[in-house]
Amino acid sequence: MSYRPPRSTVADRLLWAVVVLALVPAAVLAARRVAAEGSREAVAIVMDEQALATQGDMIGVTSLELGRRYQALGLPGVALYEDTIETLAAKGYAATMLGSELKAQLVAAGRPAPPVPSNATLVTALAPGVLDRLIAKNVPAARSFELDGRTWYLWPGDVKNVLPAGPDEAQLELWRAAGFDIAYRPRNAPYRTEGVGSDFPAAATYLVHAGTQLAGWPAGLEELVAASQGHYTAVIEGTPQSGMAKVAGRVPTVRLLSFNQDYIDRRLRPADLVDKYLLAVQERNVRLLYLRPYTTVELGDPIENTERLVSSLTKTLTAQGYRVGTLSSLETSYVTTGWLRALAAIGVLAGVALLARRFPAPLGLAAMALVVGAAVYFAGASWDAVALLAALVFPTLGYLTFKERLPAILGATLVSLAGALLLAAVGSERDTLLAIRPFSGVGLTLVVPPAMFLAAYLLRLKRPVLWLKQMLTTHITFSHVALGLVVVAAVLVVLLRRGNDPVIGVSQFELTLRSLLGEFVARPRFKELLGHPLAILALALPGWPAWLRGLLLTGGVVAQASVLNSFSHYHTPLLISLERTAVALLVGIVVGAVLAPLAGLATRLVTAWLRSAPADAHGQRPSA
Repeated sequence: MSYRPPRSTVADRLLWAVVVLALVPAAVLAARRVAAEGSREAVAIVMDEQALATQGDMIGVTSLELGRRYQALGLPGVALYEDTIETLAAKGYAATMLGSELKAQLVAAGRPAPPVPSNATLVTALAPGVLDRLIAKNVPAARSFELDGRTWYLWPGDVKNVLPAGPDEAQLELWRAAGFDIAYRPRNAPYRTEGVGSDFPAAATYLVHAGTQLAGWPAGLEELVAASQGHYTAVIEGTPQSGMAKVAGRVPTVRLLSFNQDYIDRRLRPADLVDKYLLAVQERNVRLLYLRPYTTVELGDPIENTERLVSSLTKTLTAQGYRVGTLSSLETSYVTTGWLRALAAIGVLAGVALLARRFPAPLGLAAMALVVGAAVYFAGASWDAVALLAALVFPTLGYLTFKERLPAILGATLVSLAGALLLAAVGSERDTLLAIRPFSGVGLTLVVPPAMFLAAYLLRLKRPVLWLKQMLTTHITFSHVALGLVVVAAVLVVLLRRGNDPVIGVSQFELTLRSLLGEFVARPRFKELLGHPLAILALALPGWPAWLRGLLLTGGVVAQASVLNSFSHYHTPLLISLERTAVALLVGIVVGAVLAPLAGLATRLVTAWLRSAPADAHGQRPSA
């Protein structure tokens, strides 16, 4: 017995017509987005000044001297931090201590201790005006007291590393005069900041907010927006920052990629970093690369490794057609159109209705309610919910629509791409393209489509009551248990392998395959490289049991869900996602074409071997 798709009715044809017509406004929005993505050719690179200073201490040179050394190899920029009390003291601009330290010194000298809290931070200026910004911008205001003719300022608690003290203008001028592109790293105050952004240096091209909060968050964001107009505000990949969602749509922005210092020192060789940075530029629209030099000898000489990193990265980017340097002009961002978006959304709703019609009545209504309810629950009543609906519905539709023949894999992929186009049209806007607001319900997109497909497939073979009766009366064998464990393992792999930091890591074979393909084309997703061949096996071997073909096609649906999942990463350029999908389909078809004859031969050999086995006491022989 085999699965047969339901006959096409007038209602089905009308719904498909709606989907096709909705692709027209979706294509208009997609073309607009491709044009916006294709205009980004410049790439900026900056290196962390504090890490440079740490490396410079190893060989007895200043961060600027070391920076010039790397500048000769192609490094165009540097990232300078806003001062704190501790950095002011380290530069000799101020002296600082805790209240307990002052008391200990005075008691040791036989003098009475002033009434200051032991855990308070005390600071005094060693040059005129160096504490003016520190005092002016932090709330609550500092208390002052006199000691031995010197004015000291007091803040409760140990805040030497957290209170912002403004930029070091002298340091900024030195780096600017040396020809460096400047990224400034402002800090947020623990409680509140006065005059947010009023001291942002005009020489800085980029604002890379330090920590997990934007400077001025939460009360000073309006001031921050006004002060940020002449700079690019960096949206740091993988590092959510409080306040970014409210600011990013109102200021010039650029996507930034950086790596943790310890991770670099222990695990990432220069070639690894170059590969990761290039991939981010090509596939995720990252345009500001934040480098940290090596500061330990674990992976070799840190100076040589940093030189190799800078030289190789700039040469590789240039060879790929990018211009390494300052982002000199504010780029036009993608802007959607409400009525075009709404027309594309109608196509998504037509897809939901088509999916409902793939289930026997009245279960179709239950399926529709399930996917709509899940989308609204995880994404809210918003455009994001419509985009999630597209990702849940269209991967399921393909193999439920076409007959089980080899061309079905092409038809299913076309249906998925139609859904991807609608998803991109509905979900693309400034915040999603910058990954400030990520796609809602990513986990559902890899679980719901295969589950819905398998349910619809099985229900077309037998009525629910017959499946229930069979499950209750079937004698459980070792093969049933083994199959169940395989299914559970497959589901766990799908769930635990998603995201940038999956619980189950990437195998060396997969890394090698990705690297090989990545040399020539956009790297395909492994779920598609695995799922497409499974679908080919199901379509090419109609003699296999229907339940087995259904499970294999479910693997194919996982591949189709991965297609939609690729397009749900809005920060990845559309053409890259399309190329990745095409490469995975081509490789999957080739692998499936090799495996199908081998699987057919193995089936015939096993069947013949079982038939040749002697009969048991009841005259029965093993069967395949």
